[in-house]
Amino acid sequence: MHIPVLLNEVVEFLNAAKGGVFLDGTVGLGGHSAAILNASPHNYLYGTDKDRESLDIAKEKLEAFSGRFTFFHADFKNLETLPIKIDKIDGFLFDLGVSSFQLENPERGFSYSREAPLDMRMDKKGKISAYNVINDYSYDELFDVFKKYGEIENPTRITEQIVFHRKQKKIESTDELKNIIRRIAPKRKTMDPLARVFQAVRIEVNQELTGLEAFLSKLVHSIKPGSRIVIISFHSLEDRIVKSVFKTAKQDHLIKLLTKKPLAAKKDELQMNIRARSAKLRACEKI
Repeated sequence: MHIPVLLNEVVEFLNAAKGGVFLDGTVGLGGHSAAILNASPHNYLYGTDKDRESLDIAKEKLEAFSGRFTFFHADFKNLETLPIKIDKIDGFLFDLGVSSFQLENPERGFSYSREAPLDMRMDKKGKISAYNVINDYSYDELFDVFKKYGEIENPTRITEQIVFHRKQKKIESTDELKNIIRRIAPKRKTMDPLARVFQAVRIEVNQELTGLEAFLSKLVHSIKPGSRIVIISFHSLEDRIVKSVFKTAKQDHLIKLLTKKPLAAKKDELQMNIRARSAKLRACEKI
């Protein structure tokens, strides 16, 4: 079941009850979109998502709001190429996490909790899959991916083992990759090395961080006074970028911060949705 994280906080910080035009840059299955549209009968919503399958499901779920939203199969970082007037938007939402729908779909290969083909593409038409990263990247390229996106301090042994095993046989499934990593990097109480490897590969496949800082920096310059930006991140790499962009924009007197520190999910939400435990919300308003 898809449970949108920090739902009440998103609606509150977007000031959605006031009415206006909003953009959900990561529609997913439409949980946040539905809450925004439901906050006021005067709300209109634009939405983007790289996952066409998710968008199709979201459209069906939002049938009751027919005529009040327009969705685009696109990466939000390409927003300026879409027929949307950014300076007319009252609030922007970007939920940067992988959706439960993607994690639980065994065909997508996002999770190591079940066997699946090595894929991890949010956009099924993407040219690079997890299979390509694991089997085709050079030693140095793999090392850099694990160090940069997995924040693995010394990924030498992990990289060596993957390169060794793929010479014997191509690594084709999540279970094959998991078994290789588990032999040399057992699960720990802190961040699981296996989770770090899967995170790194997923970020590389979908180019999740590429251009994110440039996009957000440009966005804070382009939006109208009073417009708000709400961003939910799920790991330190994303949050670091958001924090940096907001800090610079504040120093340049472009925005005021609505959250001095990132907000986390409350206890009652965590009891219903354990995946919200790593969510961090930051919000700002254009001056």
